[in-house]
Amino acid sequence: MKKQLIGLTSAALALGIAASAFSGCSVGNVKLEYHYYHSESDELNNLIEQDYNHEVVYQNDLKTLGADPSAIYITEGEDAGYYYMYDTSDPINATGYLCYRSKNLNDWECMGVAYNPTLYIENGITYSAFSTAMYWAPEVIYDEDMGLYLMFYNASYLFKGYRFFIDVAVSESPKGPFVQYAKWISDSPTATPEQKEAWAPVADNEAANRAGLGNGKLKVFMPLLDFSKIPAGTEIDESWQKGEALKEGELPGYMKVIDASPFIDEDGEKYLYFTQDLGDLHKTSAICVIKMNDDWTPDYTQLKKLTAANYPTLDGTRTELYEGTTNEAPFTVRRGDKYYLMYSANTYTQKGYQVRVAVSDSPMGPFRKLSKAEGGWLLYSTGEWMSGTGHHSLVNNNGSMFVVYHAHVNRRLGGKDSPRAIAFDEVTWIKNEQGLEVPHANGPTYSHLPVLASEWKNIAPEATVSSTNIAEGSDVKYLNDGVIKIHDDVTFVKEFEMEAGANVITLTFDDYREVTGLFIVNSHRYETSVEKISKIEFAFKDGNRKGTAYAENLEYDYDKYYPGGEYYVTGGTFALEFKPMLVKSVKITLPKFEEALAISEIMVLGK
Repeated sequence: MKKQLIGLTSAALALGIAASAFSGCSVGNVKLEYHYYHSESDELNNLIEQDYNHEVVYQNDLKTLGADPSAIYITEGEDAGYYYMYDTSDPINATGYLCYRSKNLNDWECMGVAYNPTLYIENGITYSAFSTAMYWAPEVIYDEDMGLYLMFYNASYLFKGYRFFIDVAVSESPKGPFVQYAKWISDSPTATPEQKEAWAPVADNEAANRAGLGNGKLKVFMPLLDFSKIPAGTEIDESWQKGEALKEGELPGYMKVIDASPFIDEDGEKYLYFTQDLGDLHKTSAICVIKMNDDWTPDYTQLKKLTAANYPTLDGTRTELYEGTTNEAPFTVRRGDKYYLMYSANTYTQKGYQVRVAVSDSPMGPFRKLSKAEGGWLLYSTGEWMSGTGHHSLVNNNGSMFVVYHAHVNRRLGGKDSPRAIAFDEVTWIKNEQGLEVPHANGPTYSHLPVLASEWKNIAPEATVSSTNIAEGSDVKYLNDGVIKIHDDVTFVKEFEMEAGANVITLTFDDYREVTGLFIVNSHRYETSVEKISKIEFAFKDGNRKGTAYAENLEYDYDKYYPGGEYYVTGGTFALEFKPMLVKSVKITLPKFEEALAISEIMVLGK
């Protein structure tokens, strides 16, 4: 395809933005100066990606290495306006957690170490956290009642290999330093004697001898969850009644658990979801929940298993759900009177690692897994542009929700040898064909899309949309419903379809709006994709002067979104960026075409 940059001065191209919104006259029709994102090639026809203005545009470049991301948005204090992220930086050698911050979820600044485990010597005795290695999957939440950030995580017990426990650390700041909960209680001037006794460090002579310290020379601050404390006779899921599930390893009452995920309900009740990982014994994993007290200590009488791999419901019949042996990485949200448990299926090394959805009327279940047709596959890759899209968290800002997840740096093949990196996409809510509201991810993507995780937002849903040449059964509402169709097999997610011929689409706002970008998301199928836009016209005003700023002859970037004719990248865009201007309407003219085509979404970046 022809490669071009349109309407740019050399200075504007160097900056990645136009020097002014439009050139020529201040009234009438004027040519818009803009940055159009379109690939270049060198003499060997190698694709050269453009840089982009990160304040307006993002794409999942996979440049921030890490896995299992937990992202939160800070609304108060010196970090207000920033997203913070915590992740697994090194699964084997990690001895704590780093944290990062960002204004846009795409560009992350390392803020240093957020948590180092307790380790000090006093009167010849070494005091240590239960673990000093293999720190995985942190998840951070802010508890308004406690006025603290809490970091839940799993790590391996001293010298026990892959024997994992779940713990929590606390901090007054999102950047830390976080302090292990047991140590924090021990040092707290307001803790009761009973609390201090319950969380006091415990002598561990076996670990001391393995460390070469000798008997009585090591005291350990224990983790948050200890399943040996389950009261006798408690009615819990029968999987806990099996001795091998509880007795795995050498520790009394041990059960291998990872991926802790806290949830605070609207009524203030607290829950902790986690993965029961029986991989060493049964080659499978499941999602569980335990009710927590106000101080985030566990209530062992309220403990339930919620899912099992390839079971639609826990008490149902095994069905091939293409989950492999894995249900892990839970994350729970409430919407209305429904609870949505999102989890990862398959193995993280596989290209098919993905996020699924189950629904319940209660945070304690029972949960029912939604089928793919119901919208139960939230985030998954079926193409060559992303791989291993899983272990996520959700974060809200500016009225938008985003899924932050990891993916393989090796986009096409994935695999155990591929590093993982951080990506994100928007999540919307849509009713499925059964009338149930379900989350829908506008991803995974590898395209130029608007930065919505900032002061700007997509204002297209606020516009009135009209179009000529609408295909029978289609509707203009699909152009600005905020939903991008990524996969062909989710039928209730619709694109706007057009009959053969020319077409004009118009978005009109009730009043002039400040606008800085336009993103037209092409069809999810190559066969119905739009090759060219003849003209885009913005009805603008500048003070008391009004006019029309236009861009014309925009070709779709098939070099990027259909490289070599080998595979088609879903979610590709006609992406324009320009200096902010006040816009009343946007008119998009398509050339005459010989067959029915489609557009997935139109996004207007504005205020």
